[in-house]
Amino acid sequence: MVKSILFLSNGYAEDAISASIIEKLHENLPDLEIKALPLLGEGKFYNRTNTKVLGPCRVTASGGFMKAGLSHIVKDIKSGYLKALREYVTTLKTERISTYLVVCVGDIFLVLLSVLFVKRSIIFLPTAKSDYIRQHYKIEKWLMRHFCQLVITRDKKTASSLRSSGIPAVYVGNAMMDCLKITGEDFGTRANEPVIGILPGSKQEAYDNLMTILDATEEITKQMSISGRVNFLLALAPSLELRKIADTASKKDGWTLKDSTLEERKKGVIAHLVSQDGTIIKVTQGRFGDVLNRSQVIIGLSGMGNEQAVGMGKPVVTFPGKGPQITKKFLQVQQKLLGGATFIVKNNGKAVADKVCSLLHRPEELNRIARIGRERMGEAGASKRIAKMICERLIKNGKT
Repeated sequence: MVKSILFLSNGYAEDAISASIIEKLHENLPDLEIKALPLLGEGKFYNRTNTKVLGPCRVTASGGFMKAGLSHIVKDIKSGYLKALREYVTTLKTERISTYLVVCVGDIFLVLLSVLFVKRSIIFLPTAKSDYIRQHYKIEKWLMRHFCQLVITRDKKTASSLRSSGIPAVYVGNAMMDCLKITGEDFGTRANEPVIGILPGSKQEAYDNLMTILDATEEITKQMSISGRVNFLLALAPSLELRKIADTASKKDGWTLKDSTLEERKKGVIAHLVSQDGTIIKVTQGRFGDVLNRSQVIIGLSGMGNEQAVGMGKPVVTFPGKGPQITKKFLQVQQKLLGGATFIVKNNGKAVADKVCSLLHRPEELNRIARIGRERMGEAGASKRIAKMICERLIKNGKT
């Protein structure tokens, strides 16, 4: 029987990172059989890699943010998460015979599942933890030391810390940065005009948070009127619907959604949000990397997106949202992780606008934040290096 590699992931970002590594694996070993089991969400990123997706793909009631509170845990249980977990376990037991290696991308829970139910070699990418925030718990280190063939961390500091505990840990760059595709598209903006990127998030709470963002863009337009035109680029996640964006905007006086031209659609601009005062937000889709690349400052309510923006040297202005993901606590942890390259303000448009405009008028601050961001998020190219390490292990053990 031909042995396969099994990827386990538990989150939107983790699915994206896994898919990025799988693409590089296929470049090295086109005939390699790879399977994936996403424990949170629909695992859509795997679809583009011709990877066989196993198990029940479900979006939990909490959106994967059970840590946000007991109420969200209860919601997940009521929505059938325990039943889904039993199905995951059954799937893992079934795949044990045909699996040679498990690649866990996410938190230690995936390692525990692999140890108990797959019982094969494990490579672990602990995307959820960094020593910039807090070291791994003793039980986590014990599991890694005894059951992980290799641990690939998101930063040098964490790798060094784990190695001092006898864990085979390495740092080869940040695979999250490999998930960005940059073509150089400028969306029709002029080189001398400021561009503000907008990341409303990928969860349902993004629609509610949009109201504050719309207030902010109107205030920014007002404050920057002397300097000339300000460009706004909104990156619409695949999980969000343009119709719901339009419905949300229509609840605010003076805002309407207008169609884009055929030429604009070729550039990735699928619509415009337009206000009575002349503020125009270009709604883009499928051009996330280009939105970050073209922007000077980001208004961000995203987990992975905020981190990628900082990794590209862009400061992020953010605020506590109305759902389980973008809470004040979450943002404080993210701010610590990213070395202060994100700025947390109150949930009102004026506060967001004041901070954005302040940053735009301070180029030395933008340069400082760019240096911090690139240092904390690391360089791209990790997916290729990780894939090479996996291939070398497969070839060495005669599994290809």
